Amino acid sequence: MTKDEQKKIIKEYDEEFEKYKFFLYDEYKRADMMDYKNILMTSILNRSLALIEAYKTLLPSNNIMALNSLSRLQIDNCIFIYGVKLLIDDGHNIDEIGSAIIRNNKKLSEYKVGKNKLYDSFVISELDKKYKCKIKDMYNFYCRYVHFSDSALISSTQIKEEDILSIEFSKDFSKFKKFILKNAKSFSELNKFILLLLKKEWKDIPNGKKMNK
Repeated sequence: MTKDEQKKIIKEYDEEFEKYKFFLYDEYKRADMMDYKNILMTSILNRSLALIEAYKTLLPSNNIMALNSLSRLQIDNCIFIYGVKLLIDDGHNIDEIGSAIIRNNKKLSEYKVGKNKLYDSFVISELDKKYKCKIKDMYNFYCRYVHFSDSALISSTQIKEEDILSIEFSKDFSKFKKFILKNAKSFSELNKFILLLLKKEWKDIPNGKKMNK
């Protein structure tokens, strides 16, 4: 990735931050109250923003292991948004869900929709079916950087000559430079997808009961 390409992608990330702010401003203005829906939306976007800022910081390093792990965490935000929508469609309400998560640390995977527990694999499959955006492929790919897999081995080895494998221990990630731009663009698409999901999937979720500020 060249410096100009890096500047361009970072500009995209900063633009996403501005869109997040405007979205939340409109939501709070429309609802004119504090409730679990607003708290959850703000928390999701704050978490996303933290990942974006971390990605921007790490981008010049070419540290593909850490960068792709951040992409997997960003997909986790998508899973949570759509998982909550599946629960709402199944008859739950946002107050119940919000209270269980915030007050009792209840996990999405502890819920069921029909016979299916809301494990990541189920939610991501449902999300992939609806949006046909290859997010399941992205999920499987980025999971390889969170769980120990061939990606960890690839980062520690390289082919010096034909049939000669070299193992190295190094803080130099420059050999991954050619892959970084593609992955950085993919991360940008995830940032946008999070906002798209909130707008499309949560727009009809009732705001629930007013909470004390």
